[in-house]
Amino acid sequence: MLKTKNLLAAAFVAETICVTYALLFPALVPLASILYCFSGLLIAGFILFLPAARQSFSIKENAHHLSTLSFRILAVIIMGVELTHFCSKWILDAPMDYHDADMLPIMKIMSQRFISGHFNQVYNIIPEIWNGIHPVYFPAMWMPFSFAVAGNFDIRWITAICLIIIFTIFIFVFHPSHQKRASPFVLFCAFILFWWMSTSEAHGIIPYTEEGVVIFYYVLLTLSLLNGNIWLIAISMTFCALSRYAFIGWLLPFVLVLIYEKKYRNLLKLTLTGLLCFYLLMILPFGWKPFEVLLSLPQRYIDFASRVWADSPIVFSSSLGFAKFFGSGRIALQHHLLIVFSFVLPLLFAGMAIWLRERKQFRINNIVLATFKLSLVIFYCMIDVPYLYLFYTSSFVSLLIVGYFISLREHELYA
Repeated sequence: MLKTKNLLAAAFVAETICVTYALLFPALVPLASILYCFSGLLIAGFILFLPAARQSFSIKENAHHLSTLSFRILAVIIMGVELTHFCSKWILDAPMDYHDADMLPIMKIMSQRFISGHFNQVYNIIPEIWNGIHPVYFPAMWMPFSFAVAGNFDIRWITAICLIIIFTIFIFVFHPSHQKRASPFVLFCAFILFWWMSTSEAHGIIPYTEEGVVIFYYVLLTLSLLNGNIWLIAISMTFCALSRYAFIGWLLPFVLVLIYEKKYRNLLKLTLTGLLCFYLLMILPFGWKPFEVLLSLPQRYIDFASRVWADSPIVFSSSLGFAKFFGSGRIALQHHLLIVFSFVLPLLFAGMAIWLRERKQFRINNIVLATFKLSLVIFYCMIDVPYLYLFYTSSFVSLLIVGYFISLREHELYA
C-alpha cells in the first residue's frame, strides 16, 4: 500500500505541474497535454489498488484533533487573507467587460432578471451584449452569482469564496503526519495550485470565468463520494449536471455499480432526489423550453470550435487537451470521439475493475472514485475547445482524492 501511495502522489505531482507552470514554456505544451492525460489516468488506476476507506469519513473526524486544529485554522485564515488580496487585485486590474469575456456579464444580467422575479425573462435574448445574445448557461452555473447581485458586490467574489471553501475542505481533509514520505509532495501540489490560481493570468478563472463555481460542485461531489452519503451524492450530482456535465460518462457506470451491489434503495433515493432538484432548479422557475434549448447545445459545438480555430488558434496551442493534435480539419472526428470515449471508456473501465474485483481485491467505493476521475480526464482531454480554465476541475478532484488517501493510516482502512 505504501508504494501505491507514493506512486499516487507522484502522478499527482506530474498532473499539477502540467496544468500550471509547464504551460509557461510553449515548446512543452504538447508534451504537457499528453502527460496531463497519462498522469490523470494513472491516478484513476492507482486508486483501485488502495484499500477502501471507512464510509463513516467526515471532515469533523480530522478536525477534532487539538494537536492540529489550531494549525488548520491558521492555514485557513492565511489562505483566505491571501486569496482575498489577490481577488481584490484582479477585480481592480480587470474591470468586467463582455469584449474581454462575455460569460460573467451574461450571468450577471441573468441574475438581475432572476432576483427581480422575472423568471420567464431569464433566458430571453440579452440585447446589451454583442447586439443581442441568447443565454446558454444551466441554472446551477449562474444562480450563485445572484447572491452577489442581491448584495450589490462584484460577482467575481463568488468565485473567490468558492476557492476559499475548496482549499478549506482540503485543509481539513488532509493529515500530513500520517504519510511523511508522500505528504510533502501533496502539500507542494496544493500550494502550487493555490498560487497559480491566485497569481497567474493564463487561466483567468477569477477575473473572467464562472469556473470556480463548477469546481466547487465537483469537489462537493468528490467529498460526498468519499463520505458515502447518498443524499449528498444526489444533490451534488444535480448541481454538477446543471452546471457543467463533464461527468456524464460516469453516470451509467455508477448506476450499474449500485445495481451490482443490490443497493436499490440508494438508487431510488438518488433518482428521486435528482429529479426533485432538477424540477426545483430548472423546470419550476423557467419551464421546459430553456431546458430543451440548452440540451441542444452540443449540436453547435463543431461550428463553435471552427470559429475559435479561425479567430483564436492560440486557445488550442497554449492549452492542454488533444484538440491541437486533431487540428482545424478534423473537428468533427474529434467531437465524435469525445462522445464515444466519454461514454464507452468509463463503462469499460468500471466493468473491467468489477470483473477483476475478487482477484485484485478492488473495493467498490474505489471503483466508483476511480471511474469518476477517469471520466473527467477523458472528457476534458477530448473537449472540442480546450479553454485552460476548464482543466482545473479535474485537478481539484485529484487534490481531494489524493490528499484523502495519502492521509489514511492502516487502522483507518479495511481489507
